[in-house]
Amino acid sequence: MQAITRSSSLGLTGYPARIFFEMTNYGRGTQTHLEKMVILEKWYSHLRAYLPVLYEKKGDEFNEKKYPGVDKPDLHESLSDKINGVYQKIEDMNEAYDPIFEGIATCNTKEKQFCKIMRSVFERLDEITATSKVIEGVNFEAGLMVG
Repeated sequence: MQAITRSSSLGLTGYPARIFFEMTNYGRGTQTHLEKMVILEKWYSHLRAYLPVLYEKKGDEFNEKKYPGVDKPDLHESLSDKINGVYQKIEDMNEAYDPIFEGIATCNTKEKQFCKIMRSVFERLDEITATSKVIEGVNFEAGLMVG
C-alpha cells in the first residue's frame, strides 16, 4: 500500500499509478521468479489496456511506425507493434519457466535463458513506458507533478 500512496502523492492516479507501482515493485526485496513474472504480466496488462485509451484522441499516433525496433533497430515500429511484441515474449517467458528454478543454487543453462527472456520483457516494457510518457512529469525528489 505504501507504493500506491507514494504514487498518488506524486500526482499519479489510475493506470499511470498502477503502471508506476508494478514498474517500481519489480525486483524489490526477495522475489521468486514466479513473483517477478506476475509483476511483468500485470505491467504489460496495464499498458496494453491503457495505451489505446491514452492515444485515442491522438489519431494514428499509436499505430505510426516511428520508433526503432527492439530486435531490428533499422526497422521502425509503432507503439502498437511494440506492445504486441511483448505478448510473444511473455508467452516465451511462461513456456521457459520451470518451478525448479525457485530452488536454491539451481542456476543451470535453462534458468539462465529464462532470466534473459524475463530481462527482455522488462526492457521492452520499460521502453514502452518511457516512449509513451505514461508517467512523465513526475518530480521524484519533490514528490510533485511538474508542468
